[in-house]
Amino acid sequence: MKNILFKKIAKINNFFVSLFNKINDFIKIINTKYKNISSFNKYLIFLITILFLYLFYLSIPSLYDKGIIQTKLNNMINEEYNINLSLSPDLNYNILPQPHIIVKNVKFYTNNLQEPKELAQIKKLKIFISQKNLFKINNLEIKKILFDEANFSIQQEDLGYFKKFVEKRFSTKKIAITNSNFFYIDKNKNVIAIFPVLKFSLFFDVKNLKNLIASKGEIFAMPYSLNWNKNFKNNLSSTLLKINKLNLKLENQSKIKNSDLLIKNFIFFRSLEIESDILVNKDWIKISSAQNPKTKKSILTYDGKIDLNPFNLIMDIDLEKLNFKRDIFYNNLLQNLFELRHLYNENLSSQITLNVNKLKKNRLFNNSKMLVNLNNGFINFNNTVFEGKVGTLNLINSSIENFKDDLVFNGNFKFTIKSENEFYRLFQISKNERKKINNFYFDVEINLTKNTFEINNLMFEPGKVKSEDDLLDFLNSYNNENNKIDSWIDFKNFVNKLFTFHYLG
Repeated sequence: MKNILFKKIAKINNFFVSLFNKINDFIKIINTKYKNISSFNKYLIFLITILFLYLFYLSIPSLYDKGIIQTKLNNMINEEYNINLSLSPDLNYNILPQPHIIVKNVKFYTNNLQEPKELAQIKKLKIFISQKNLFKINNLEIKKILFDEANFSIQQEDLGYFKKFVEKRFSTKKIAITNSNFFYIDKNKNVIAIFPVLKFSLFFDVKNLKNLIASKGEIFAMPYSLNWNKNFKNNLSSTLLKINKLNLKLENQSKIKNSDLLIKNFIFFRSLEIESDILVNKDWIKISSAQNPKTKKSILTYDGKIDLNPFNLIMDIDLEKLNFKRDIFYNNLLQNLFELRHLYNENLSSQITLNVNKLKKNRLFNNSKMLVNLNNGFINFNNTVFEGKVGTLNLINSSIENFKDDLVFNGNFKFTIKSENEFYRLFQISKNERKKINNFYFDVEINLTKNTFEINNLMFEPGKVKSEDDLLDFLNSYNNENNKIDSWIDFKNFVNKLFTFHYLG
């Protein structure tokens, strides 16, 4: 028995000795054949071999069954991000710049499984996956997802869905959106506003216990940057919006109270600082100036309401003082605002009243009540009033519109004289040229883009003039810019000549 055992051990030993001898002989042959290869080349060949094996490993997901991986990814995304996506079978796997799966023509629905509503169509969904353990499809792990070229269609009733979404903790794995558009649509499926988004990302910051959102895009054709966060420690949300083109910055601090959203808003515009209190309901938004502002001394107060469906803004603003010529007439910001095509959307309406207690650097008027009305795609300033010791100027009918790339204002005015003596004294009209005057009417066309204006259809009450033709020639000389009104002296000379040489009373 011992001899048989020793013979088997000796046979196994001889096998291993023989195997090691063959391996040793093979190594010698390799060393002899490639003895002229440098150490660098050996390392290079080694690295290329490793890289090839690494790329082969990364390519394993391309071998997965598309039907299985479609179902797998759909379930993983819906569970991880708490969103309802419907992935199409049109998917491809790419290694570079990092392993990811591209799914085309994806649809985004609400989480109501009985009656899901489509919120977006995503041209390309990129799902970035972890490189760990790619050998089995069940080991797939998502790192982040990216919506590319998506179109979101949002209605008033959908805001509740997004409100609930941001109240819960996001996934720690980022959602990104690029080159996409958000369309705000009314109940009749008319587009009210379009907000292009260049970059957008959201995720949960575990260290600071915050939901984070960062976005860059355009709002009414003006570039913006937005940062938002919700702190789960104190349940406060903060927003920072910057529009550099307007030199405008907005900061919000908000919290939920009785299903409504309470917002403390700060606006920093040039040298102006404004603090507001905002209450957001599912149907409307109320805005008012802070009663105890923390910012610098406030020069205005306001109160307004926005109805969301249909969209309608009503706002009353009281302003302490205003330089009308500088802040309104020659304000590039307002001109740029009125040039925006989206402002003339027939689905937007607003009534804004601006009460100015003191008009600065204005010798004719002391205060004013300006009205901005937006309705059915048209803007007017009808019933605007300027008050002064001399008289009252009423804007009866008006419009502002883009005409051949020029911003043009048209208005029909009535000037009512309060004091003839004060009127003639202010414009230095000699006593022998002073006649009875109650009102006069005139039309004005102002090209705000080219900084030109015309006065037409001048009529007096009483209505006698020396010569209709001479009056028309006089007005044409100013309309054709032979004489320009650029200052108070120019305007005073214009009125003086008008009443001295053309009006009979």
